[in-house]
Amino acid sequence: MAAEQFDTIIVGSGISGMTAGIILAREKEKVLVLEQHHIPGGLTQTFRRGGLVFPTGVHRVGALRPGEPLWYYFNYLDLIRHLELAPMNEDGFETYHFPGSSFRVPQGHAPYREKLIAFFPQQSEAIDRYFKDMAEMVKRIELYDPGCSGGPDRSMDFTLSLEKYFTDIGIKGRLKNILSANNPLYGLPGTQCPVQTHFFITDAYLKSSFRINETATPFSEVLANRFQAAGGKIRTRARTIRFIITDQTVNGVELTNGEVIKGKKIIYSGHPALLPEFCPPGTFRPVYQKRLQAAENTSGIFGLSLAWEKKNCPVADNDAYIYSTWDVNNHYHTGNHMKDEDPSVIFLSALPGSNGNGSTPEWLAVTALIPLPAESHKQLLADCEQAGKAAYKKAKAHLAGKIMDSIEKTFPGAKKHAKIVASYSPATFERYTLTPDGTAYGIKKTAQTFLQTMFSPATRVRGLFLTGQSIGFCGIHGGISASVNLCKAFFPKPYLMNKIRKQGRERL
Repeated sequence: MAAEQFDTIIVGSGISGMTAGIILAREKEKVLVLEQHHIPGGLTQTFRRGGLVFPTGVHRVGALRPGEPLWYYFNYLDLIRHLELAPMNEDGFETYHFPGSSFRVPQGHAPYREKLIAFFPQQSEAIDRYFKDMAEMVKRIELYDPGCSGGPDRSMDFTLSLEKYFTDIGIKGRLKNILSANNPLYGLPGTQCPVQTHFFITDAYLKSSFRINETATPFSEVLANRFQAAGGKIRTRARTIRFIITDQTVNGVELTNGEVIKGKKIIYSGHPALLPEFCPPGTFRPVYQKRLQAAENTSGIFGLSLAWEKKNCPVADNDAYIYSTWDVNNHYHTGNHMKDEDPSVIFLSALPGSNGNGSTPEWLAVTALIPLPAESHKQLLADCEQAGKAAYKKAKAHLAGKIMDSIEKTFPGAKKHAKIVASYSPATFERYTLTPDGTAYGIKKTAQTFLQTMFSPATRVRGLFLTGQSIGFCGIHGGISASVNLCKAFFPKPYLMNKIRKQGRERL
């Protein structure tokens, strides 16, 4: 019997892989998604501990009200009507906790601008410039916002570092710290972060912020269901070990069990640095391969899954950042693996308090995250290597204790009302998603290396393409737009974006 052949084989079932799969399956292609894990989803997966459902990497989504940027994509992918979305607090969807004070960020550009001016009246002109520049940039980038007004794309005007940009327009002191306190969402300090990255993330969440109630509607399941409803096929426990390439043209893939699957196109959604491992020697020019493998990664994360009494949970409707100092970039250059010092920053987020059946649980699933750079995690592993797994578990428990101590300082009584039900490290992410060192946001796209770390979705191998947050920008929005950017090249130039835009406007 002849082997089954597909128009497209997608390696990896995260947000980018599933987005590409849905788009192409809806265009009547025969599409197969291969996933090495026993369930699809990548970082959109959930897991259950202590009777609660916890997200792996998804905490909140922005710009999802009708007509907003991400809404166009969710609408086109047929996700909106299948997800239960919980709006976050309008008056403060995220709160920055600094030593001695805190600052709540309201939803909406205007309310945030007004609050900042009230706190920092001497810098009102710089604040106005900041919001004007952000609005001017995002309104012209079709890939970020399919419903935008169009005009010259100004994104390349904002590739300088956030630190330099703030200096140039006169933002300084604690105002600068507040404006850049959301940097854990993109994993770059102000000295490296391109202004455009900061604007994309900030604009989306200011427009509107929601949490997905994954207890009721797991995001990964909705993605898989929409892909399969469009005619796509998913295979789990199917780890790809080799791309079959002849005369610089793909013909299919080989799995660990020796099975060969034929395909006219391959879309690889994993980390770009691993790409050469799937291909025959000499497939790529040395300079390209060096670029892939030399690109620096964003940090991994160490996380705690907490069961927190709902009636006493301070992050039930807002995310919190707990900073140990006013230096919001401190966690990028501390140089320690946090065994003896307080975490420089802790990010706290909860899933909505609903079981999806009308009942309200007594406990909320809260995730506490800290950045853990690769060098810190490797040192942690090295310290424990001689003593074995017991020492690593002890080190993780020590780090978990330091995190809980810091949470307790900010929210007195937290240890009484919250309990740890699980912990995980960058090694956990590396094991399940094959991301080098468990990097949270893939390749660093810094202001200093912006062009060098921009990789085209098309490779020199005919039929081999790339997608994912390392190819686009970070997060759900970035992962989706990376695959839209890839897939639009498979059709006449305006076709896909016009279809996304038209379908959205018909629903408004």
